[in-house]
Amino acid sequence: SNITSIDMLAGPTELGIIADNSADPNFVAADLITQAEHDSETFCFLITTSYSFAKLVKHVLTKKIQKSKRSNIVKKSLRKNGFIAVCKNSDVIKLANKLAPEHLQIISKNQDKIADKITTSGIVLIGKYTPASASDYLLGSNHILPTNKFGRIRGSLSVLDFVKLGTRVESSKLALRKLSQCLETLTTAEDLPNHYEAVRSRLE
Repeated sequence: SNITSIDMLAGPTELGIIADNSADPNFVAADLITQAEHDSETFCFLITTSYSFAKLVKHVLTKKIQKSKRSNIVKKSLRKNGFIAVCKNSDVIKLANKLAPEHLQIISKNQDKIADKITTSGIVLIGKYTPASASDYLLGSNHILPTNKFGRIRGSLSVLDFVKLGTRVESSKLALRKLSQCLETLTTAEDLPNHYEAVRSRLE
C-alpha cells in the first residue's frame, strides 16, 4: 500500500524555557514574546529556581511587550496561557517533562545535564545562542514538531513517517530450541497452550 498514517493534532505553537539566574533576562523575555506573537492561543512559560530571576524576567517582559510589534496578540497570549513557575531543583525537570512543550529552551549553568533528562519535548534547544526562532527557520532541525503533549509519545516528523516498514524473520531449529523453554513459560502464563504446542512439535 502507498498510504501511511502521518497525522497528529498540530498547534498552536508552544515554548517552554528553563533558566537560572545566570541567564540574560532580556533573552528569555524576547524568546517568550517571539513565540507568543504567533497566536493568542500560544502556550509559553518559564521555569526557574530563582524567585528574583522570575521577578526580573516579568519586569523586562512587561517593558518589552509595550515596545514590541503585534503586542496585542502577545499580551493576550501570555495573559491567557503564559506563566512563570519557581520550582525546587528536583521539580524543574518533572514539570518540563509533564508539560511536554513543542520547543524547550534551556539556559543555565548545568544546561547539558538538564537536557539529558528531558524526554518529552519536541525539540530541546540548549544555550543562550539557540533560540526557538532560529530553529524555526535555519538551524537545520525539523520544524514539524509535536504539540499538545504529543511529545510524550512521538518525536518530530521524519522520513520514517512516510515509510511503511516491513518485517521479515527466519529462525533455525537450533534457535527455536533455545527459545522453547522461555516460550513455554510465557504461553503457560497466558493460558495459551497451543502456542507452545506449535513450537514443541517442531522440536521432536
